[in-house]
Amino acid sequence: MGEPTDAGSMPDSTAATTRADGSSSPWVIVVSDGPRSRRRVEESWLCLADGHFGTRGSLEEDGPDAAPAVVAASVYERHADGTISLLQGPGWTTLPLPAGSPSGSRELDMSTGILSRTLPYGSAGWLRTIRLSSLARPGTMILLADLPPGYEPTGEVEVHACASTLGGGIALAISDYVEALPPGLLPPMPGAPASSQQCSRQSVVRIACYDAASSRRPSVTRARRRLAAARALGPYALVAEHTTAWASRWEDANVEITGDEELSRAVRFSLFHLMASVASRGEAPVGARGLSGLAYAGHVFWDADVFVLPFLAATHPPSARAMLEYRIRRLPQARDAAIGSGRRGARFPWESAHDGTDVTPRSGIDEHGTVVPILTGDLEEHIVADVAWAAWQLASWSGSWRFLDGPGGPLVVDTARYWASRARLDADGRAHIDHVIGPDEYHEGVDDDAFTNLMAAWNLRRGAELLERTGGSAEHAEAARFKELAGAMVDGYSQDSGIYEQFTGYAKLEAIMATDLGTPPVAADLVLGRERLEQSQIIKQADVLMAHHMIPASMRAGSLAANLDYYLPRTAHGSSLSPSVHSSLLARCGRLDEAVSLLQLACDIDLTDLTGSTAGGLHMANMGGIWQALVIGFAGIQPERPDENTLRIDPHIPEQWGELRMRIRWHNRRLSLRCSADSLYVGCDRAVPVQVAGRHRIVVQPPGRWFR
Repeated sequence: MGEPTDAGSMPDSTAATTRADGSSSPWVIVVSDGPRSRRRVEESWLCLADGHFGTRGSLEEDGPDAAPAVVAASVYERHADGTISLLQGPGWTTLPLPAGSPSGSRELDMSTGILSRTLPYGSAGWLRTIRLSSLARPGTMILLADLPPGYEPTGEVEVHACASTLGGGIALAISDYVEALPPGLLPPMPGAPASSQQCSRQSVVRIACYDAASSRRPSVTRARRRLAAARALGPYALVAEHTTAWASRWEDANVEITGDEELSRAVRFSLFHLMASVASRGEAPVGARGLSGLAYAGHVFWDADVFVLPFLAATHPPSARAMLEYRIRRLPQARDAAIGSGRRGARFPWESAHDGTDVTPRSGIDEHGTVVPILTGDLEEHIVADVAWAAWQLASWSGSWRFLDGPGGPLVVDTARYWASRARLDADGRAHIDHVIGPDEYHEGVDDDAFTNLMAAWNLRRGAELLERTGGSAEHAEAARFKELAGAMVDGYSQDSGIYEQFTGYAKLEAIMATDLGTPPVAADLVLGRERLEQSQIIKQADVLMAHHMIPASMRAGSLAANLDYYLPRTAHGSSLSPSVHSSLLARCGRLDEAVSLLQLACDIDLTDLTGSTAGGLHMANMGGIWQALVIGFAGIQPERPDENTLRIDPHIPEQWGELRMRIRWHNRRLSLRCSADSLYVGCDRAVPVQVAGRHRIVVQPPGRWFR
């Protein structure tokens, strides 16, 4: 999935990097007073979330250009037309400021998860606010503000409830009161004497506490109890525990490019929103725009499993586990879907929401106003293998079979059973998968899509491995069948050319290059028209190359470079998912200038609103892809098996970067890496076996060692 990109869509929508005084921080995004037309983009940039609830970064006075929203993960509603989308809950950020007040400037401090604002306000001079969504106690939000003239909070608790047509809902208990806050909680007053900055000021303290449920009525009583507990702590303690929680998350996830502060900031922007969008317990459905907006109705795609989960598996395994719990709890519906299509096993839907049934729209409106069918729900079946791959990723990063031998096993085995019943054997015993859509959505209803077939074969082999680990004679017989099918699967590879044909007949299509249409990203469907595009070799995003990215050990040795040379000129990057994957692969091949260029393009997708769609929410998959480009591509790390007990690192670092520094978790170890063009430092809290660039295996003892 992913919308067409247009590099010139909104050139004025760029997040600032410097404050009014000229200073900057690689941890801070600055948004200064700008055109009203970009307010909704700013709301996405400045979204605050705690893994369970997300609040768009609207101005306190809202206004006609605002699209304020509070959403809760997994709480959906059904509309009169039958569509299902995230439910919007009651808000908590509004203050009685005149509509259209100058916005001054706002700063999102990504190290602390705090959004602050200073704004000119009539004779009062300046007003200041800060707000946060507590990472330490999800569902608790805090707004602190200088007391606006004439505003008299009652101190009473207000309650609000918003019911969903699907049986769930969102409840809010909120309280305003006035308190003299200690110095340092609110941002400094512009132009005010230093002495006044150290004085306590009368301020509004607003605490808002939510309860949400997907299949029961939300509890106002529970929201009230949370509010009482938060008020008892007070604002200073609430802010302190929140910032401590963020510091802990960054300890395992920080990334820095020492030679490029702006790129470091952009990467941290992605990681901040990824961490904020996924819960650490229960189940965690992650929509295409996370908790930052309502585009794609909050539906869950392969984006979550393939792009978001690996980052969490490597930095905060409880969140990755919660993402997979969303899939585990919907296995019954996936099994029903397989039976409904005449198959066995489990068929996960292309788009899902509250209950795991398919919610993919059946039609849409194209740029000419024509109703066109949407076939992805029926044909984009690689999602089945993507879910299994995500489960394997968590086990591989954690270095443990426990999840796969237990609750995660059916995610791999039942999806393998689906492919075993989906594949068609020809007279020569070769296995085919007919009539599908691959990641390249420009070509529909194709046979033997290389990505789908390769992922299905990978899924079959992993399913066989689990059956052999845990099953008896019947399971071993089924495992043998899985392995036989995997070996017979057509993959489109040509020994002569070293190229995987994207799907049967692709090589016979019109050989138009995306580069002939302009500098990618190019909205090729708009340039060529739908019919001609389908008959051309132009592809929307990585397809054959996506397989090289996800399952490199399954690909023919040495085939990446040739396929990258072949497919990159044909790729329009018409999806936000595409640039980061190509950046990763280019880095692996040592084509570092091109890799950096596409990494920067990926960072620009939201921070410059490159696609003109950031107003609908941030692109979570792209953000996860940025992390993967750095870790898998430039640093050369990609665990592939739970029992792979040696950390393999093969860095390719541009000279101009200085060092790529990152923190990850691998096999229950905390690692800090410093990669440069000619050296590598591996820091660890426990002994870790390391192999650098395919050389000898060395056990690194704490605190770490250098490789040159």
